[in-house]
Amino acid sequence: MKASARWVSVSALVVTGCASCSQTDTTTASPADASVANDTSNPQDSAVADVTPQSVEDVHFIGRFDTSDPKQPLFAYPGTAISTRFTGTGIDVALADTGKNWFDVIVDNGTPSLLQTGGKTSFTLASNLAMGTHDVTIVKRTEGFVGSVRFSGFTPKGGAIVASPFPYARRIEMIGDSITCGYGVLGANATCPFSADTESETAAWGALASKQLNAAHTAIAYSGRGLYRNFDGTLTDPMTQMWRRIVPDDSKSVWDFARYTPNVVVIDLGTNDYATGDPGMPYQDAYVAFLKKLRSTYPSAHIVAALGVMLGANEQAILKGYVQSAITATGDPNVSLLEMTPQDGTDGFGCDYHPSAARQQKMAAALVTHLKQKLGW
Repeated sequence: MKASARWVSVSALVVTGCASCSQTDTTTASPADASVANDTSNPQDSAVADVTPQSVEDVHFIGRFDTSDPKQPLFAYPGTAISTRFTGTGIDVALADTGKNWFDVIVDNGTPSLLQTGGKTSFTLASNLAMGTHDVTIVKRTEGFVGSVRFSGFTPKGGAIVASPFPYARRIEMIGDSITCGYGVLGANATCPFSADTESETAAWGALASKQLNAAHTAIAYSGRGLYRNFDGTLTDPMTQMWRRIVPDDSKSVWDFARYTPNVVVIDLGTNDYATGDPGMPYQDAYVAFLKKLRSTYPSAHIVAALGVMLGANEQAILKGYVQSAITATGDPNVSLLEMTPQDGTDGFGCDYHPSAARQQKMAAALVTHLKQKLGW
């Protein structure tokens, strides 16, 4: 559907993600996440099929969007992206931000520029371009607790939105914590605290690997969360629960999994589970339950169980035992283990001892190599 006006609102578009916001996420955390283990239904059976790589749309929404208000889709997870093709000499975007998020803005596949949002306003993404056809993508660098954002439309300058094909042939879903969010990746050293300007999901391993593999990706990730328990030892809202949501901090925003069917799912959860000591068998049991839930949700996806880089060698060896046992317990031949070398400071550190940009790049390379070996990509 081609736009006949300069301004394109969301109400005229087919959005790739939707919400069932009248539903309530009633699941609660437990040592084995019994609600996950007992739910063997496949939500794709009766749902609308996802957009295919050959789809042609005015605007492409990559990630999770709450479209209960179709004119202003809401999104929060890091790495969520919106792209369009347009004619003219520039383009603006209308965004309403509950916080102060950072975005990468990519015009015609060039070097990203930075955009900080806040409040409700229109932002210029590009200007003084040569008259012609251009592509623009905005990508949310910061994670959910920094703020959620509503998108109201693009406004080309001196032209119009034109339809374009979905730009990716493959799809990856990353499920993780602060490492996957890119917490502190742009920080100068280990002593800096969290700040929105030093967090960049686009510089984290999932985004980097996906770019190399020509894959769209989602980063269902949140700092401090674990698979069984969180950094502070609590069992409330680990990632097995947040994974079900469109907006991570809103238990009523329930994601329709049929809207995004990944070829690959990558889990990197365990660092926070270990923050208060060995999580033991409850972690392993929760891992088994989550693997089974992922398989019932995505019957054909290859699942990668990754071991991150922030634990010491001894702790990682223990965690590896739990993860390997969980994989064996499922008997699922389409699950693989990816073990990455713990960081030792050689590559420096990001804020709060998180992986530096150099370490994130090595993690991305390990994932790319692993997927090429497993899937022939």
